[in-house]
Amino acid sequence: MIKQRIIEKASELFGQAGVKSITMDDLARHLGISKRTIYENFKDKEELLVACVNDFHTENRAFAQNVFLESDNVANAIVVMLQNDLKQASQRRFNIIEEIRKYYPKVYKERLVCLYADKSRDFEQIIKRGIKEGIFRENLNPEIIVHFFCTQAEHTAINDQFLSQFSLTDVFENLAITFLRGICTSKGLEIIDRYKEK
Repeated sequence: MIKQRIIEKASELFGQAGVKSITMDDLARHLGISKRTIYENFKDKEELLVACVNDFHTENRAFAQNVFLESDNVANAIVVMLQNDLKQASQRRFNIIEEIRKYYPKVYKERLVCLYADKSRDFEQIIKRGIKEGIFRENLNPEIIVHFFCTQAEHTAINDQFLSQFSLTDVFENLAITFLRGICTSKGLEIIDRYKEK
């Protein structure tokens, strides 16, 4: 389907070269189609950006749901999800979000803020489930934990200069594993330690 092809290629190019620098002409050339075909599917670049953001969110939410269905416990699921976030950071996919914030504030306000709220709510439910499973400490405030971690993770993902100095394994071990160990019970720590031994 041509519309999905446009969204996928636009997301790839935006991540590689930046939202602002990629024009509709560039996109048409990379796809091997006319610019008119793009405008038959999207009235302007802003509408295309919204479609890219929605696609990104749908893909990530589906991935998260599958991970939780297949994981034995919350700690293992979070490890897999955080690894996926770091992979996306290495592919510069999070840079799209930062550029939209700077250059397309309307799209950021109307779509990204809402999607960020959805992700935070999902993560909050994950933390609550982990508390029920005895993996996370019962005295945690899930709202504070989610706000802190999401803010730190977003900053790290966007800050390419920082990420480029270290391997993704180093970033993951120092950011995600340290964070998880801080909120885990002894049962949760055993799970994290088993992960690190693999």
